[in-house]
Amino acid sequence: MDITNLIIKLKKIDQLLIGLLCLIIIVGLFTVASSEKLAQSIIMAQLINIFVGVSSMLLIILSDPKKIFSLAPLIYLLSLFLLVLVQFFGYEVNGSQRWLNLGLMKFQPSELLKVTLPLALAWLYHINESKISWKTHIVAILIILIPFMLILIQPDLGTALMISFIALSIIFCAGLSIKLIGWGVIILLLSSPFIWNSLESYQQSRILTMFDPFSDALGSGYQTIQSMIALGSGGLIGKGWNNAQQTFLEFLPEASTDFIFAVFSEEFGFIGVIAILSIYFLFLLRCNFMISRMQDTFSRLLSLGLIVSIFLGLIINLGMISGLLPIVGVPLPFFSYGGTSMVVSLISIGIIMNLYINKTLIAN
Repeated sequence: MDITNLIIKLKKIDQLLIGLLCLIIIVGLFTVASSEKLAQSIIMAQLINIFVGVSSMLLIILSDPKKIFSLAPLIYLLSLFLLVLVQFFGYEVNGSQRWLNLGLMKFQPSELLKVTLPLALAWLYHINESKISWKTHIVAILIILIPFMLILIQPDLGTALMISFIALSIIFCAGLSIKLIGWGVIILLLSSPFIWNSLESYQQSRILTMFDPFSDALGSGYQTIQSMIALGSGGLIGKGWNNAQQTFLEFLPEASTDFIFAVFSEEFGFIGVIAILSIYFLFLLRCNFMISRMQDTFSRLLSLGLIVSIFLGLIINLGMISGLLPIVGVPLPFFSYGGTSMVVSLISIGIIMNLYINKTLIAN
């Protein structure tokens, strides 16, 4: 790509979306720093995560959209290969084998499926857009089931369910009939006792304590209770940055990752929560506007899957810290500490931006 085309593409980047994204990332960085008591190693690591993520996002924005389409099946297969590697060479943390140790960083391949699974499904429905049938939907279900099972045995029920919801939203928008959806719901309800019995005991406990966390206040309900205390103690205006007592007294577990929003809520209170959620809302609204302007099946379905992924991450994380959902270990997009989550989320935005910028070229 010559310098002239490079400048033209950079000028086409949606400034409003990037501005909102920068606000979320900066606030998240300050909250991570506070949650880790201004530990320089953590701050530097998160800055590196952001740098790698932003660089990847820009690289994808400037790339040829035809390559994104043509490489979709290969990228999906590569992500499956990495999930298989986790089973043999995975790095274990808190009883879950989800990471690959790359020396300088620990990489979580299951996070990649939030991008590669929508890629594969959008590619499948695009090449069959003139003849989508029940056979196409069966192939799509198989594309979902393989990574679902590989992630489930890590075990990582939260991510497995999340990629399933992302994928099902794509299948639904691709034209899945109401009749098939109804049968799916019936099968799910009939199989629910078997699904419940297949869950690990700690997973069952997390679901049960969602209804009454105080039934096991020092066990499975501990994280939820401490998170709710942090949420409520922020009051109207909060206790101020770097002054979250639940974090400093080490009552709140996983403060920089899963429960980062509880730290933010304690520091900035109700007003701060409304402000950051408003920024997220505007960000998602802008993404939805961009998707509505896309003119081909691949772009619309892929972008839909990616934005559903970010939306679900936001909803599930907020549900966890408020006690409305079980603790499933889903990070807050662009906000929580973590390399894989940050990079994958920014890559998702890079793809949406690329497809939006090139929407006329792709349609033609």
